Amino acid sequence: METRRITVPGGELWTAGSGAEAAPATVMVHSGIAHGEMWSPLLRALGDEVFGVAYDCRCFGRSTTVLDGEFSDIDDLASVLDAYGLKSAVLVGESRGARLAIDFALAHPERVSGLFLLAPDVSGFDGPVADDERPLLDAVDAAEEAWDAAEAADTDRAVEELIAHEVRLFVDGPGREPVAERAAVRETVADMLRLNYTQQKDTPDFVKAEPAAGRLAELGCPVRVLVGDADTAGMRATAEEIEKTTPGASLVRVPDAAHALTLEHPETVERELRSWLREIRGTGS
Repeated sequence: METRRITVPGGELWTAGSGAEAAPATVMVHSGIAHGEMWSPLLRALGDEVFGVAYDCRCFGRSTTVLDGEFSDIDDLASVLDAYGLKSAVLVGESRGARLAIDFALAHPERVSGLFLLAPDVSGFDGPVADDERPLLDAVDAAEEAWDAAEAADTDRAVEELIAHEVRLFVDGPGREPVAERAAVRETVADMLRLNYTQQKDTPDFVKAEPAAGRLAELGCPVRVLVGDADTAGMRATAEEIEKTTPGASLVRVPDAAHALTLEHPETVERELRSWLREIRGTGS
């Protein structure tokens, strides 16, 4: 796997590429509880079939920013495609990354040949909150406010408390207990969040795209959605909204899975992505 640093206005993006550059291109956009490293196993697994690129969004992972004011995640994603000489690509996004992939596809439809969306968020769409989820969501919100207000001496403790709540909500899910079988996934996510939070205390604002909710019918590329049946009610409703309102979209529900689909069920994600890529290319098995 080859890593690079791409210069963007006011910062640098860490990227990684894998596979033959002549193969069909796939660009992977990470979730908000992770960074580009979450895709490394998938990049290696698909190296025989696609040219895959993953990157750390600005203010996440190993990417850096010195910019004051605003930056554009959409422009940054375009810079990643440009740096690898990609006129278009299939975008694979999880959660926040899925939201960005959708926003990018609406802004630059000619550059997106397909959307593979995992546990997707959609800008402007407000999903429901189940009663039994409210305590966990409130705990995450309260911990985030405490971290944001913490003095320097208390920052580490506040970060660890916030991470604990996020891991409980997004890795285990609101309806599952934190069993030992998911310990490695919990620790992987916690490690990525620790790196993210080292640069997220005071960050520039990002340019908000026109909300995608209500515009999903404009998506003209193939769309496949995966959502875990143990994810939040809001995430499941978002996935169903995409299936219902996007032409040609299809939905796969993953049993015994919460929000961190790629890390919790890597074999399922690889199998579904590989099968769907062959389907949209018309190459079969």
